[in-house]
Amino acid sequence: MLDTVAESHTPPGPPTPARMLALLAALLLPLPSAPLLAAETLADAWRDALAVDARLRAADADADAARATRDAARALALPRATASSRYTVLSNEPAARIDFPAIPGIALPSQMPLQERSYATHALQATLPVYTGGRIASAVAAAETGVAASGFERTRSEQAVKLDVAEAYLNVLRARRAQRAAEHHLAALDAHAADVAALGKQGLVARNDILSVAVARADAAQRLTQAGNAAQLADAAYNRLLRRPLDAPVDLTEPPAPDTPPGDLAALASRARSLRPELALLGAQAEVTDREADQERAGLRPQVGLSAAALHEDNRYRVRQDVAQIAVGVEWQLFDGGLLRHRADAARARARAARERQTDAASLIELEVRREWLATDEAARRLATTETAVGQADENLRVARDRYRNGVGTHTEVLDAEALRSLTDYNHLNAHYDLHLARLRLRKAVGEL
Repeated sequence: MLDTVAESHTPPGPPTPARMLALLAALLLPLPSAPLLAAETLADAWRDALAVDARLRAADADADAARATRDAARALALPRATASSRYTVLSNEPAARIDFPAIPGIALPSQMPLQERSYATHALQATLPVYTGGRIASAVAAAETGVAASGFERTRSEQAVKLDVAEAYLNVLRARRAQRAAEHHLAALDAHAADVAALGKQGLVARNDILSVAVARADAAQRLTQAGNAAQLADAAYNRLLRRPLDAPVDLTEPPAPDTPPGDLAALASRARSLRPELALLGAQAEVTDREADQERAGLRPQVGLSAAALHEDNRYRVRQDVAQIAVGVEWQLFDGGLLRHRADAARARARAARERQTDAASLIELEVRREWLATDEAARRLATTETAVGQADENLRVARDRYRNGVGTHTEVLDAEALRSLTDYNHLNAHYDLHLARLRLRKAVGEL
């Protein structure tokens, strides 16, 4: 028994080659890692923003209201059924005077009751408009146009949201790239400060060089602080549009460079006149007011209706207390002081005003297309120019620093070269993002965003 226990607690022998290989494989196997979240694209940002934006929710609510108004207008042509009950109390019992010829010895009544002093009446009635002079048809047409107008308004709101999100998206990328440019500028000044300090130890530079490079570094540090704050503010503005916490992390993908020309200006202006929802919205508003004018004028025509009813009156003097009736009624307003005619004239005037605004909006849209087309062309030219200038500025800075180290150039030349290179960097990044933004604004101006 003791031998058995001792054997069970015997320490293991030296590891075999197979066990060592298994242990080494376990150590070398990669541990499972959490999946990396892909950076957000502009299409992702549009999708998330359109799902939460309050302007679109308001536009959807307006569309629901327009559809309900259309259904209500259609219901005007359907029969209406009403059930009613009424209890009536009269001051006197209605009676009819009766003049019977006098009969000697017989007292005849002088009146005959027609109805009880208090009674209940119950009615079930149905009415159906037969002819309204076009009033119902005009109301339905106006409501249908209102539904179309709500669709144009939603399209306009959607394009506005997408452009706002795109601007915020590009502002984030622009601010972060500007921050990196500021870091690069400060690093270049640090390198030059090291050169000045090394030459200063050898007594080869004036104290003025050391002081001026320190001032330049302080200015670069200040610009870096401002760039960092601008980047944080751009992140917060972007998160606000997507209804996220303002301090939520933002990871965005650089959009691909535009590789197609903006297109022919005349063709773009023509497409804008047919696609812009603002023009269609103004046209729909004019049509709605035209239909409202028709609806008002229809009140000057005869109104014909059909009605049927089943009546019950608790009256013991009646032979039949249940009565059914059917009737055709005609109502024609012969004079109203010009009320309906003036209302129709006012609606026609509002329609003319909407069409004049539509004409003016068309010219403004054509001007907007031209402006954004020119902005796109300008940004493309600036980008091509600054791409070349960036390389030239880098080379100029390298030559200036070499000349300074060799005692040929001056300290001022290096600072000027670095300032010029920093300015070229900012011009290049601004041209890059201005081109993206101009292309998106051009699509918005045409109505294709």
